[in-house]
Amino acid sequence: MARQYSNFATPEVISLLDTLADEHTDVPAYKDALYLIGTSLGQSLLTSIQNRDRIMLVSTVEDTDHLGKGILDRLESAGKTVFLTVFWNKRASFGKDFSVAPIIKEFHEKGDRHNATLIILKSIISSSCVIRTNLTRVFEETTPSATFIVAPVLMKGSRQSLEAEFDRSISSRFNYVYFAEDDERTIDGIVIPGVGGDIYKRLGFGDQDGKNKFTPALVKKRRLSQQIV
Repeated sequence: MARQYSNFATPEVISLLDTLADEHTDVPAYKDALYLIGTSLGQSLLTSIQNRDRIMLVSTVEDTDHLGKGILDRLESAGKTVFLTVFWNKRASFGKDFSVAPIIKEFHEKGDRHNATLIILKSIISSSCVIRTNLTRVFEETTPSATFIVAPVLMKGSRQSLEAEFDRSISSRFNYVYFAEDDERTIDGIVIPGVGGDIYKRLGFGDQDGKNKFTPALVKKRRLSQQIV
């Protein structure tokens, strides 16, 4: 089956997804494309959260400075109050069908998250592992008024896999905002065309250990503003 686009995918978004998929796109252009895709995801989200003013934006560390910032900038420009949470996950696989992604570090921007709208973000959702872990951590601390699971690209079947990890009373409230759905992988498990391969390499981190040593500029900025206040 060929890539399937959602109703949110405009011609401009499709062009940006092609930029990600192109193996010749260099790191700066790749990051720029992710930021613009983030602003488009933010615009798509606004149609569903028009009357929701307090937003909890949850991102993985690698997605924060580009995809996450794009969403945050668009939401804040529309007058939304956004509280940022960032998780550093270390994923490990045990055989073909079992993997874990424990959180080894986390950042929570100060703010009242009670009954806020949750937006949980990942550049590509190919399985339930990381999203499941991060959602579970969020649910330990708060009960959101609505949950939006957001990514430029999903692997076919990933939604069903994620929902199977939660009680139906929780998973039935999941909302999805994405632009494309793929159904092919390489023998190494990389989604095709996905986001153009290994996201850590495409962003210049090298590998998982490299990205987990990184502190996003957006985290530094938001943390500093908390200290000033």
